[in-house]
Amino acid sequence: MDLDEAKTCKFLGIEEGVLRVCLVSTINSELFPIGFFGSEWLRLEKNRLRNFDLRLEALNEVKFKITSTHDCANEVDSIFHNHWLLILCMIKSSTQVEIRICRLIAILVFSFGRRNKESYTLPFELSHSQIALLVGCTRSTVTRQIGFMKEKGLICSEKYQFGILVSEKLIAQESTFVEYLQFT
Repeated sequence: MDLDEAKTCKFLGIEEGVLRVCLVSTINSELFPIGFFGSEWLRLEKNRLRNFDLRLEALNEVKFKITSTHDCANEVDSIFHNHWLLILCMIKSSTQVEIRICRLIAILVFSFGRRNKESYTLPFELSHSQIALLVGCTRSTVTRQIGFMKEKGLICSEKYQFGILVSEKLIAQESTFVEYLQFT
């Protein structure tokens, strides 16, 4: 990194938990999701934000820091060059809303969830408004689709655990989609 870049960059280090990162337009307050991040370092390029503010939303208990340097041994990617942008575009391009929601849940489980004996757990729950923004539909459509998914046994809210249980069936039906989106 050269000296000029150091003056315009900061680093976001996420130690634990999951952050949802969005850009917010300073002109009209429109929200643009960038992705979901956990246990990693990201480079924040202030000069690229221009007419946007950065919004960080903790989806569960999060420990993070914003510093002028990083202590990561590997190359630190820009927040603007991440695989979540492609994932979110691919999810939105699916034809049916239920498929979009299932794919979003599946990729979040694969990225941040854990395997249980007979299901999977996603350690946080997105609001219906957040899901609607990510999949490109209305909040009421998400509410209706989530209800259908609960009736089918694909998901179940874990109110005491602050997350959702996801069935093996949902993960299996979206496994091909998730496998194509893995970037290691």
